[in-house]
Amino acid sequence: MEHDPLVDLPGGDNFYDVTALFEDAAEDMQPGALVLTDGFTLLDAMSSFEIGEPRFDSGLALLDKSKPSFNPLAPLTPEEVCWIIDRSVSCEMEWHSGYTLSQTIYSFLYVHSLKEIDPDLVPGGSLQRSDSLRPPELITVVLRAALLGLLKCCDLSWRELNKGNVYDAEDWQSEKCDVPLSEALPVKYICKALDEACRWLETSAKVQQPWKTMLMNRLVFRKSLIVLFETQLSQPHSGLLPTMINLSLQLLQPIMAITPSEPAPDSPARLAFDPQFPRVIVSYIPLHVLQLPDQAHTWTLLEGLLTSLKNVNDLANTTELTTWEVAGHLQLWCPRPHSRLPYVRSITQSAFWDGVLVLNKFALKHVVVQFFRETLDISYDAFTQNITTRWEGPAPPPLVQIERTMTQILIANIKSLWYNPPRRRRFCAKSLFDWHELFSVFMDVCVRLAPLQDQEKLDHVRRARVAVLMYRLSVIREVILSGFQLSLYTNEERVFAYWYVVQVLEMHLSCIDQLMPGMSSDSNAYFELSYQSQFLTALQSLSIAVFIITVKQTTFSWRRTRLNFLRRYKWAFMPEYEDIDLQPFGHPNFTKFATACESMQKDKQFSWDGITVAIEVLSCLLTSPDGWAGRWSEERKKFVQKLLDVCIDLQRQLPSTEQALTTWDAKTLKWDADIHPWFPIISGFPPAPSR
Repeated sequence: MEHDPLVDLPGGDNFYDVTALFEDAAEDMQPGALVLTDGFTLLDAMSSFEIGEPRFDSGLALLDKSKPSFNPLAPLTPEEVCWIIDRSVSCEMEWHSGYTLSQTIYSFLYVHSLKEIDPDLVPGGSLQRSDSLRPPELITVVLRAALLGLLKCCDLSWRELNKGNVYDAEDWQSEKCDVPLSEALPVKYICKALDEACRWLETSAKVQQPWKTMLMNRLVFRKSLIVLFETQLSQPHSGLLPTMINLSLQLLQPIMAITPSEPAPDSPARLAFDPQFPRVIVSYIPLHVLQLPDQAHTWTLLEGLLTSLKNVNDLANTTELTTWEVAGHLQLWCPRPHSRLPYVRSITQSAFWDGVLVLNKFALKHVVVQFFRETLDISYDAFTQNITTRWEGPAPPPLVQIERTMTQILIANIKSLWYNPPRRRRFCAKSLFDWHELFSVFMDVCVRLAPLQDQEKLDHVRRARVAVLMYRLSVIREVILSGFQLSLYTNEERVFAYWYVVQVLEMHLSCIDQLMPGMSSDSNAYFELSYQSQFLTALQSLSIAVFIITVKQTTFSWRRTRLNFLRRYKWAFMPEYEDIDLQPFGHPNFTKFATACESMQKDKQFSWDGITVAIEVLSCLLTSPDGWAGRWSEERKKFVQKLLDVCIDLQRQLPSTEQALTTWDAKTLKWDADIHPWFPIISGFPPAPSR
């Protein structure tokens, strides 16, 4: 290597050419061969330069320098301005869907040119000469007002999302890259700018119909969103919210009806969006180029967001915890299209508990009071009085501990219904220890109570203990079944999951059988338990049938299956359980599973009676009393109908004899969470049509 004494090389200049050394070392290697050190695989090598997250993975793509430079003051027609406003909404909704601000909002180049298009700051000679079809006010007044409204909506949404109800970098992306979102501008200022833009459109002869009306519709709609988002942020229980949401939905309809056509290829409007621009912004993560969806998808997504806010408002006016649970489970098991945006899930959690009050008007004790009323059909005061009068322990009864623990668990449980599904599953698995600890406290209390003098009276304390166990079993059921919805299970794990959920449901049904006697037969608590009993019976019957199908079609490697069992159900073997003398109920037992599998595989007799029972029970359930479902009773019936359709599909398509089952291809079973979150259908056969 030649040495230049005038150049001071970092690290010195004593370099040696080692090409020959590497050539000699690789002489015996075949083309394409790799030499890897112990513990370092090809996957590790690839992971060193590829993230793998489709929202962020950028690979190596160079910036396109062939495009002309963007001029924020280039004259535009009304139709082009209308198209730009619509596409900016697409950027906004993609950010709501989980992409970064850099990939979405910041790819709208006018965001970075607010000063350039401010009418008070534009120099007199900087505006290009425009014809009568392209007045400069379309940019400096109309488009600027729409842009300010867009940024303020993002700012208000960002503040809601930043409350901690949803998770940054998991549900949404908070990184602003030092680009302002009009945080310093008050809402009144931006609403005034929108009003002034509407006034200019209304009075100016420079814009003709239908563009005058179309532009005004978009500006008025943006103003309604700003007012709505601000109210949601500051007053989530305001009585004005239903009117605001309905107004926004009403204003959206004419916008969805007529969409401006695409600009010409050489139109300056096309330069307003540059998906590669985020590459020049300082960011903590590499970003791939994002192509915006079509406009129809954007409007549908925005309509879904507003409709979901209506549901949130209905929930905010509901005081029953079980109704919240019903609504939360339905949107988790069978979500409506575009109903689980992070903003909606955060708003819902804020409406339930703002960190101080429950539903903005109740003390924390409300959740405990409702638990006893809705589950046991008794008052919380009757429960505490029962303990106080019968207590025989050396220390005062742990009523404060019970109330505090129940409050924490119940609030967290309801909020978690609006987590993303993987995090919800992890939360449920972790909360099982808290439920067990609470159940242990109830067991200790029962031991220190004097017997009831009147044996015919209901023992409210022991019934409350059963109710706590029942809730814990329902959480275990959620952990098991959510694995199907998240596509976590291998073939062997599916067999175990169906067997395990049958065992858990048996204990759950036993708890319900202990609670229903003595309850008023015309109370909502009784109707809800009756509904749950029927639903869980159908669920158990269908799970038994699917277990029979899958176990007979699966060849087990017991060593691998056990290792997968210990990994998948590690929550059941936490060391914390050893600190409590009471053994937990409902935990998995691999030995019993292996015995059940061997017995089933040897049994030549089989039938699909479980599917028949499930169909009969679910058909009756469609006409059963609603219990605590309230406004969500019809949605719950739709979910039951979907499960019924799956049962009918399986009954029609499954082989009817043992001999036919031995030659039947199990690969025709298809688990598709979009069709049903827990159970399979037969491939190629859609579910039976809804009745």
